[in-house]
Amino acid sequence: MARKNTNEELWLEISAAGVYRDEATPGESTLASAVSAGATDVDVQTGEGANFATDDWVRIGSGGGFELAKVLSIATDTLTLYGAVAFDHAADVYIGTMEKVDLGAVSEDGITRDTSVERTEIRAATQATPYATLVANVNQRLSWNLLNHSNENVLMALGMDEAAITGTGVAADPYIIDVIANDMGSVINHALWFTGALKDGTTFEIQGWGCDFDPNQTLNYLRGQAVLLPIAADVQHIRYYNPAI
Repeated sequence: MARKNTNEELWLEISAAGVYRDEATPGESTLASAVSAGATDVDVQTGEGANFATDDWVRIGSGGGFELAKVLSIATDTLTLYGAVAFDHAADVYIGTMEKVDLGAVSEDGITRDTSVERTEIRAATQATPYATLVANVNQRLSWNLLNHSNENVLMALGMDEAAITGTGVAADPYIIDVIANDMGSVINHALWFTGALKDGTTFEIQGWGCDFDPNQTLNYLRGQAVLLPIAADVQHIRYYNPAI
């Protein structure tokens, strides 16, 4: 996208925000052959292309090293993706469908994308200025505050699985959430996302893959005010789609 350098490029709005997670019953397979970064086609095991559909979001890999992709088209057992894969993947790596969940309204503070870089100066006896400055450690983080105080969002803010909700929601069997310390920050294979647009209508989807959720929070339950539920996660990789797909 070429620069316009006009006020049309001003960020205008956030339209939605949420999380990608594995579907309850995912369509899944493993890679039939290795995939190199930059490829747009991935082959799954023979006969298992039928486990996927056009416009499915899929996870390739697991843990901190997974990436998220969207299926553009399918030819037998070859999935063509919107855009290229970011990483190399070996044969037999897991691939499975993910659910895109809208977590609800974002507070007026908006969404923060934070990048912190630890740099190391290399000095030389032969000059006064640094010989070089090397990047040693990088941390990327997405965070925002949710307005929708649902049971599911209470757990997501703590990085806990929604399966922790018990009960049926009636007086004799109310919904119950037990906030168990050992379960905080335990969800894996999640990605955060949000969508928005510029003044000229250009749309974006911004994703953070490989979330490590931060359960630190202070909730203030007050009369006549919203209770903000903080969503915050360190992420392994950030991808921009423009336009949003």
